[in-house]
Amino acid sequence: MRNDKPGVANVALTINIDRFTRLKQSIVGKFLPQELTGLAEFLAGEDGEINYSMAGNLAVDLAGGQERRVKCIIYGWILLFDPVTLTAVSHTLDINSSLILVDDESGLPPLEMESENEDYIVCAANMHVAERVEEEILLSLPVQAVKRSEMVDLCGGRAVGGRVKLANSAPVSKAPVTDGKKISPFARLAELKKK
Repeated sequence: MRNDKPGVANVALTINIDRFTRLKQSIVGKFLPQELTGLAEFLAGEDGEINYSMAGNLAVDLAGGQERRVKCIIYGWILLFDPVTLTAVSHTLDINSSLILVDDESGLPPLEMESENEDYIVCAANMHVAERVEEEILLSLPVQAVKRSEMVDLCGGRAVGGRVKLANSAPVSKAPVTDGKKISPFARLAELKKK
């Protein structure tokens, strides 16, 4: 299936995962950055292009169990805020994810058992393409990605017409602190969505 034109139909696209993986179907399309509402806070402008390709597969293991898999490729570019200068900079998207879909959280392996090359996600019956693409992009954003709402806090400024009026010129960067443990991509995604 091909959907090359960005727009409402593309954003609302949902695929039936059982059929998609069993029949080894694929879908190709594109989004404008502003169509993915979860990215809006990170975007420094409306310019950019997000292309995606998803391919389903049903893998059978030696014990006869089946794994629903989706290969997700996202490429293009978006404008993000530079964390130091707070100016718009182009951020290249080059995402290649191998997803294993499980019906519920009981199907998720312990984090330390998860492969570095594959991610397990909960997806019972249907997958919203725009949401999946959005989440993959959020997970790939640089750790220092700055949201519009944080810019006011970082700069001690105020928002004026979608732009930040700086009160001082020395922004303070907030870097996440880790204690050396591997951070779950789902925990990172939840943190990004909370901000």
